[in-house]
Amino acid sequence: MDGALGFLSSLLDRGLGRGQETTDPITTRPVNTYGSDGSDGSDGAKTRRRARPAAPKPTLSEEDERRSTYIENAKYLLITCVVWVHALDDFLATATIVNAESASVRRTKLDVMEPALPWIRALYLTLATFSMPLFTALAGFQSKSWLEIARGYDANASVMLARVQKSTSTLIGGWVFWQALYVAVSYSDVSPLQWWSPVGVTWFLIALWVWRNSVLLLGALRDSTIYAIVCVLAIAVGFTDTPSTKNGLAFLDWQRVCAYAIYFYAGLVLVKREHVDEILRRFMHLSRPWMRFAAGYGVLGVVFGAFMLSDVLGEPFGEVQEWLLVVSPYGVTKWYHPIIEALWRVVLYLVVALASVAFMSVVPTEEYFFTELGSRTLTAYLLHRVFLTTYTDITTKFWDDDDIDVAFQITMGVFMLPLLVSQVCLTRAVTTFCAPLVDPASRMAETMPWIFHARYDAYDTTEEEEIIDVAARDGIETPLDPTDRDVARSWRSGE
Repeated sequence: MDGALGFLSSLLDRGLGRGQETTDPITTRPVNTYGSDGSDGSDGAKTRRRARPAAPKPTLSEEDERRSTYIENAKYLLITCVVWVHALDDFLATATIVNAESASVRRTKLDVMEPALPWIRALYLTLATFSMPLFTALAGFQSKSWLEIARGYDANASVMLARVQKSTSTLIGGWVFWQALYVAVSYSDVSPLQWWSPVGVTWFLIALWVWRNSVLLLGALRDSTIYAIVCVLAIAVGFTDTPSTKNGLAFLDWQRVCAYAIYFYAGLVLVKREHVDEILRRFMHLSRPWMRFAAGYGVLGVVFGAFMLSDVLGEPFGEVQEWLLVVSPYGVTKWYHPIIEALWRVVLYLVVALASVAFMSVVPTEEYFFTELGSRTLTAYLLHRVFLTTYTDITTKFWDDDDIDVAFQITMGVFMLPLLVSQVCLTRAVTTFCAPLVDPASRMAETMPWIFHARYDAYDTTEEEEIIDVAARDGIETPLDPTDRDVARSWRSGE
């Protein structure tokens, strides 16, 4: 499987053309000149337009390198799983639709597909259990510099201002563009236009902006207090009714923003850098390295089996999906239903934690062909829905045609499509081309500086911060000793 993915990735990079590379002054490895989900998404334009003398080059220790490689591997595998989940979602939504015009053909195809549907649904639910929650937790883990600023480890107000300015312009600016794009692509399904109802994957940009800026408010509290507040919020939000706009979508997707905050803060507060380092050291010294893979896949197999069992017991797939995605408030058919559903949400968080730990235990710690691709995940996350929606729109026009073999539909929609889309979206040519779309504010500042009262990068002028900025764009994390304030002031970890 690794060999096939490696061949596919290298083939796509050669076929689509490789973009420009810069050299990371921290690791001397080629890095991206475009935004990554580990950072605020700033592109390489700022680096190109500010020529500066070479600055001192901090070096990463062996532990730093190992942790960075491990996190990038996890991000690559997770974005592949996220694309897989969305492809399965589309497949299941279109494969089981029955209408009067196509009832006979549809039933015939459903008869052929029926034995495979429970397995496909269980696969979908298993991947959805950990993929997006763990992706969110890694975003929190790579936002630790916000926590350090909130706790006064760096008292320089300009650093905080630059951080908030860059985050707001990138995330909100990116949200405006991608929201408009997805509204245009899916207008028939989301009309009438309600701008403040996130469409598709755009909810994550709003959520990340809310989560990161909330750190500046909550960061001064103790870790236990912060997480207690976030846990209460994640459970209590289900008792509230999020307003819906005229097109039926939720205002700012507020239920999911609050429910997923628990994952973001888990990566930000609960998981320390030293914890990851200790786990990786133990992985290296296991007498039987295969045991961690066996344990991880075994736990994921148990989760898969539990979802298969729920299907056998007749649990409605839609209700299980709604429970897993936490996009709706609790039901109120009976007075006690919200309480029961709140308890089920607690169970959900425990299952997500178990599945996430199992997944991280099977993530490779060594550098592979896909390690570099882990820094391109934000572009892939935002773009993949365009390909999936286009594919779905095209195939649904021929879905009732008997010329399309059911086995081919399953193979393509369930396996080949997510693999192809994820790898195409991660190629250097695609991510370089889409860099201005991920961070449109930075490109606007470069091409139209007369719009801004002050230079867009006015608070990022020192050689020291230039190194930090380049490293942050690549999503590199460096551990900081909490007592070493000089190091904390001279080195900002990747966001």
